[in-house]
Amino acid sequence: MNPQTMILDAEEAIKQKRNMTLVVPRPFKNKPKGFPRGSLLAEQTKSNVNSYDPRKILDWLKNNGLYDGNK
Repeated sequence: MNPQTMILDAEEAIKQKRNMTLVVPRPFKNKPKGFPRGSLLAEQTKSNVNSYDPRKILDWLKNNGLYDGNK
């Protein structure tokens, strides 16, 4: 998933007052520094399905210069 897609998904999740669901590789060895911690929803052989607070995703993107808060 690219940053623009994450931004759109996070903004939509905030509008709908829900969390984001992301599938991450297992193990998540190359997790970017400061990436938010999610809640485990499902564990699979090669990946995990996690729920994330969309505001934390946007904050992380903003802290990394990938989101400015404007559309």
